Amino acid sequence: MGLGWVALAIAYLACLFWLARWGDSHSVSAKKLTSHPAIYSLALAIYCTAWTFFGSVGEATRNTWSYLPILLGPTLLYLFGYRFLLKLTQVSKKQHITTIADFISSRYGKRQTVALLVTIIALLATIPYIALQLKAIGSAFFLVSGQKDAGNVVLGATLFIALFSIYFGTQRTDVTEYRRGLILAISFESIIKLTALICVAFYGYYWWQQQSSEPMLLSFVSYEVLDNFQSTSFWAQTLMAAAAVICLPRQFHVAVIDNLSLSHIKTARWLFPLYLGLMAAVIPIIAVAGQAMLGGSGNEPDTYVLGLAIMSESLALKMLVFLGGLSAATAMIVVATLTLSTMLTNDVILPKFLATRSHQQHSPDYTRTILMIRRIVIGVLLLLAYLYQQQMTNSRSLASIGLIAFSLVIQLLPAIVGGLYWKRGHAHGVYAGLIVGVSVWVLWLILPIINESSGIILHNNAISEGAILSLIANTMAYVLFSMFAQTRLIDRIQAEAFVTSIETRGEHYDKHPLSTTVGDLITLLSTFLGESRCQMLIKEYQKRQGIILSFDQRPHKNFVVFSERALGGVIGASSAKVLVDSALSGKRLNFEEVVNFFDDTTQAIQFNISALFTSLESLEQGISVIDRNLDLVAWNKSYVALFDYPDDLITVGTPIEILVRYNAERGECGVGNVDTLVQKRLEHMRCGTSHRFLRQRSDGRVIEMVGNPLPGGGFVTSFNDVTQHIEIQHALKEANIDLENRIQKRSEEVQTINAELHLEIERRADAEKELVSARKNAEVANANKTHFLALASHDILQPLNAAKLYLSALQEVSLEKDASQIVQKLGESLNASEALIATLLDIARLDQGDMKPRYSAVSIKALVSPLIDELSMNAEEKGLQLKYRLQDLWLKTDRTYLYRILQNLLSNAIKYTPTGKVLLSVRKRRDKVLLQVWDTGTGIHQEELNNIFGDFYRSGDHSQQGFGLGLGVVARLSKQLNALVEVRSILGRGSCFSIELPSCAAVEPVSIKKASGNKVGLAGLRVLCVDDKQENLDAMLTFLDKWQVNVTTALTSDEAMAALKVSEPQVILMDYHLDKGENGLQLVAKIRKFLGYPIPVILVTANQDDEIITEAFKANCNYLSKPVKPAKLRSLLQAVQVEGAKQ
Repeated sequence: MGLGWVALAIAYLACLFWLARWGDSHSVSAKKLTSHPAIYSLALAIYCTAWTFFGSVGEATRNTWSYLPILLGPTLLYLFGYRFLLKLTQVSKKQHITTIADFISSRYGKRQTVALLVTIIALLATIPYIALQLKAIGSAFFLVSGQKDAGNVVLGATLFIALFSIYFGTQRTDVTEYRRGLILAISFESIIKLTALICVAFYGYYWWQQQSSEPMLLSFVSYEVLDNFQSTSFWAQTLMAAAAVICLPRQFHVAVIDNLSLSHIKTARWLFPLYLGLMAAVIPIIAVAGQAMLGGSGNEPDTYVLGLAIMSESLALKMLVFLGGLSAATAMIVVATLTLSTMLTNDVILPKFLATRSHQQHSPDYTRTILMIRRIVIGVLLLLAYLYQQQMTNSRSLASIGLIAFSLVIQLLPAIVGGLYWKRGHAHGVYAGLIVGVSVWVLWLILPIINESSGIILHNNAISEGAILSLIANTMAYVLFSMFAQTRLIDRIQAEAFVTSIETRGEHYDKHPLSTTVGDLITLLSTFLGESRCQMLIKEYQKRQGIILSFDQRPHKNFVVFSERALGGVIGASSAKVLVDSALSGKRLNFEEVVNFFDDTTQAIQFNISALFTSLESLEQGISVIDRNLDLVAWNKSYVALFDYPDDLITVGTPIEILVRYNAERGECGVGNVDTLVQKRLEHMRCGTSHRFLRQRSDGRVIEMVGNPLPGGGFVTSFNDVTQHIEIQHALKEANIDLENRIQKRSEEVQTINAELHLEIERRADAEKELVSARKNAEVANANKTHFLALASHDILQPLNAAKLYLSALQEVSLEKDASQIVQKLGESLNASEALIATLLDIARLDQGDMKPRYSAVSIKALVSPLIDELSMNAEEKGLQLKYRLQDLWLKTDRTYLYRILQNLLSNAIKYTPTGKVLLSVRKRRDKVLLQVWDTGTGIHQEELNNIFGDFYRSGDHSQQGFGLGLGVVARLSKQLNALVEVRSILGRGSCFSIELPSCAAVEPVSIKKASGNKVGLAGLRVLCVDDKQENLDAMLTFLDKWQVNVTTALTSDEAMAALKVSEPQVILMDYHLDKGENGLQLVAKIRKFLGYPIPVILVTANQDDEIITEAFKANCNYLSKPVKPAKLRSLLQAVQVEGAKQ
């Protein structure tokens, strides 16, 4: 178990290592993220160490609101001390401050002794604080893992922190450089800390709601407890916390040194207090829940955070809290160690080290030496903290140790605040204040701790009282000794730089009446900016503001700010402010202000000069600048390299005549007398004539020279090697000539090819016309073929219909056995012929496009049941078993199409299965229904699977009857249904045909009351039969006569109308195709009009087109296809007879 927690800690620390490395990378996203103000604000939460994470809960458990001052102090400072923080940060950046010791030392005359004293105090306060964090890491590991010995874990954590600090904190000697990776890692740890506390608070609140109905924070809102807010100790600790967030070396470094932009302080002004507020809000919840759950077990209150996580039995929560405590400790140790190592290196070790090397003549590079010293110091500091942690007793709470460290480090507060706001503050006051304050601190706090074994216990109230007393003594000594100290020049200069460096623009100028005019400020601007630059800026200001400035009027504060900003670009912001203040108030600058002014001005000038020369050196062109006396004053290295001047020839003040003569003697100025060439060029420069020309040198290089005069005399000339550019131009000209020749040649080739293309296009157009004509002919031939096949099938059905009627009449007569067998075989032959003709007719209609599917909801059971009944007899005759597995499913499809598909597949399966069984399976597959027909027949060879859906194709077994058209119809029907018929087959074992169709919701069937045909006889029924074929009429007459039906026949419409006058029929059997171009439905309409009522009609035709069927239904006629099935005809006649009886 312990190894698992060790592995978790190692993985988390490795994650921090990777995150810091990524933050230090040159990735755009990394730079953008680390430059965000939220990262800076979260990094400030390094203030919340293991003391806050663990100890605040313990303090809240013991003394309720006593934990709050530690979080309230920084919150109040950032909410209401914005100007103080802004001034502290801006002064530190301007003075290039590296540590808090450097800040105090620089303010008070840059005295090394001040820095040494501050460093010693910081060391005494920080080492126990670091040990406290190491102790927290060991305690957390002990609680979560149950291991008694956590020493190895603490040692490992110490080693990793040393490695992390050395790697990310000592890469560069400049500690003021923004360490992106380190700050990003600290910000991430701050998020982990807060998240862990919030999660524990949620668990504690949830547990309390399950266990108790009382208000959870009742113990925190009683009158006795709330009186703590009025106690001196409460506000004393609040003051200590506010002071500590400034004076702690690590906090000063993150808040001031690692501040990337002053605008980030605005974000931190609300985000850092919000962070502290969230943490303060969850601590009472954890304390109450921890006391209720763990108070009786004897656990230390400081361990309640981890204890609640352990009691939750949630591994994720335990891991999060463990990592939160680890984050709180490691972040503080890393930054505190880095800050303290910098202070010790810069203020203690390096001064002695450099003093011993001052006698050396040369100036060696100390970069590596400084970095090595810092790394060694980091190791030594962590070793001391580790040894201190090993000796630390477990009797003292985390909060007490934290308060003692706070009480020592706040002794730096008078020196910091006085250094920013009181010019009389002196180093002697700092010495006296620190010595007196530390002495009182030792007497009040340290001695009782040493004597703790004798029974004296130091409470937080005593610590806060001692801290305030020592701070008051410190402040009094600081003020008293500063007032009587003698100031040196450096003291006054530094006081001026620190105290008066920042004032709010605009508001400052309203403090006193302005006696200065706009003209005075314009004069001041022209003095430093030059007349032309000043006039240009004034015009831009007037245009932007939409006003006209009068020289005699008093300046508006916007113009004053504008003037200061314009001056700041030349002499620096601080110097510009001093000058403008002096001009406005009419007072003279004192000596300190003059020194500070020139210091800032010198820095600004040095920066401008440095930027100018850096820009010149970065140019590829050679640059030379001469003054009005034609002496060389500036140049860059490209200029020297371009003309290959000797080293001793190029110096400041060298007459340009010498350089021109040097070039002319080498032939660089062209052909002619050297003196004449030199005087010609000098005359150009004296006259200030701009020039631009190309010069070809003896080595073949071409130099472009551009010269322009300078205001007030002088000349600046740029020299650019354009040899490659000229060569490219020549090459382009030659290439252009070659390109024109090639274009002309290509144009001729294109014209030739174009002519050939025109001929080819014409030829292809003719071929395309022939193809279109051939295609049309083929389509016409195919349509004619299909139409012919349909008509032929129709005409064949007419005699077939008559034959079936005669056969049906014979089957109802008692015959001898031999005659009966002959009639049966004749019936089978007629059925086979009928099936063939029907199939051919379907194929013709499908190919012709006359059949279109009509989609509706179809019940698979209702569809398949009659088909199973129909084919079961065929299967039994062959000795086969026809099985089926049906589910009550509904499909979205065409009922007729699906019926024909299944009919053909089942018929083929029965036909080609000699023994065994045939299975019809229907089941749901996702949003579709899968229908499969299995058989144990002969199977199909793999090479034939792609051919079986062709017309008139039969597989290897030809012993069975058939023409090979069934699967062709299946393929056509399934294609129109947008469904694919798949087939799998194993030769000798059987085949499986599958088709998938979309499922749909069930539809309630419409109940239809069927008339019982068996109970109604047909004897005496009067029927008029109209057909254009006499053989059909004779057959129908013979057939219906067996049913004792009175039949009247008619070949033509005239005969039909004449028959109506003789005897009125009860039902009409009407053929569709009649003579004289008249169809049966037209004759029906005429008969009904003649009779005056809709007489029942059955349309009997061999034409099975959908349009005819639709027309029949619209005309309220029943439809019966030829060849006529006797059973269906009888059923229709009975239905009509029943309907007539009702009427």
